Amino acid sequence: MTWVVPEQPLPPDPERGPDPNTKLPADSLPDTDPAYSADPTPEITAAVLPLDEPPVDDLADTNPSLTIQPVSVPPDEGLEEVETYDEVPMWRRVVGMGVLLLAAALTLLAGMMIALPRLRDAAEPGATAPAAASVGLALPTAESAAGVSAPRPSGPSLPAEPTLSPDQIAALLANPPVMQPAAGEPVQREDSPFTILPERSRGEVITYTIQSGDTITAIADRFGLQKDTIAWSNDRDTVFSLRPGNLLYIMPVDGVYHLVLADQTIQEIADRYDVDPYAIISSEYNNLFGASPQMVLSSGTRVIVPGGTSTYNDWTYNPVVERSGDGGGGADGAFISFAPGQPGSCGRQPNPGGTGYFSNPLGSYTWVRGFDGFHTGVDLSASVGAPVYAASPGRVIYRGWNDWGYGYLVVLAHGPFTSFYGHLSAINVACGQMVGAGTQIGAVGNTGNSSGPHLHFEIRYNDNPTDPTAYTPF
Repeated sequence: MTWVVPEQPLPPDPERGPDPNTKLPADSLPDTDPAYSADPTPEITAAVLPLDEPPVDDLADTNPSLTIQPVSVPPDEGLEEVETYDEVPMWRRVVGMGVLLLAAALTLLAGMMIALPRLRDAAEPGATAPAAASVGLALPTAESAAGVSAPRPSGPSLPAEPTLSPDQIAALLANPPVMQPAAGEPVQREDSPFTILPERSRGEVITYTIQSGDTITAIADRFGLQKDTIAWSNDRDTVFSLRPGNLLYIMPVDGVYHLVLADQTIQEIADRYDVDPYAIISSEYNNLFGASPQMVLSSGTRVIVPGGTSTYNDWTYNPVVERSGDGGGGADGAFISFAPGQPGSCGRQPNPGGTGYFSNPLGSYTWVRGFDGFHTGVDLSASVGAPVYAASPGRVIYRGWNDWGYGYLVVLAHGPFTSFYGHLSAINVACGQMVGAGTQIGAVGNTGNSSGPHLHFEIRYNDNPTDPTAYTPF
């Protein structure tokens, strides 16, 4: 056997740690470790290595020859009980759980805010989801701009979007919604893509050309005036005939458009229409600022009388009718006189009894105009010379020309009723003549205030106009 004495150990490498084969001084060992004992005489012990074992390479990664055995320490000897802090305090756990719950609630709320509007839109009838994002939209090409139909994009067809009708658009533009601010809040104004100008009153008298089918009511409504203002501002013949092409004066306000025929003072004009003279002077339409009520206006001058009223061009023809006896007819001694003193009046005539039944006065006709508050009968168009028949048995109490606008007129008495036949071209009866229903009394014409050949037919009860269609169909 050969003894190998190793070289003196090198100083310990700080990175490798102390050499396990080197005995440490006793004073450097822990007192509590029973595996180590204090040796008063330190000595160096040589290590014996087998011949067949390779030498130790201090630079190798592993050292299979030298191992360090773990030091076993009894569990209950030499150790002090130390308090550990592995568990998280309870208050931190509570705070963390609250933060997690709050985050979950906020996430759920955000999801509901996104999903609910889509669900509501899908539930409404006719509602459509925006599909433009998922459908390829083709850009316009030169061919499509020139009128050549371009191919439709592939994919699901887009549903028709709801649109407003022209009437709804006009209503919204005429009455735009107005947001009223709460008390104490400032008024917010927004830029508007368009401006709606309010309607302003006209600053002067204008003229209007009568169109076919016009009525006084329609014209007055078109300009926001009363029908009497139209009558009091124009000639009677123009108003009652309304012939297409004729002109009407249209006032800027309701009142009377007065024509001075002879020199008159402002005071005299005001007295005639029962207004204050300064209403005429201060009117912006008359250019009379600074004038006095005694100022004389020359003949041919026209002035606006704001708020004035007149009996000129009254809409209802109300001639004087005198009844004697029982007044209603049908009894001996009952008499009637229609428009006494007028050229066509037949004077005082016996009033026969009336049946209250009426028939159509024309055999063939075209309906033109019905009865209303401004038209006291019906207009039936027919060719000139077409026969006109008595609508009910009666007596002739008026035949001849009428200055009110009826032209040649025949009036028959039927007890409490009277019937009118106007604009005739011929009269076939005499004053006081009794006629039966269906007897020809005249012919259709175009006389008086007439816009064309037609018959104006009226039925009055106790001298008040009534609707002829209530007695006979047309």
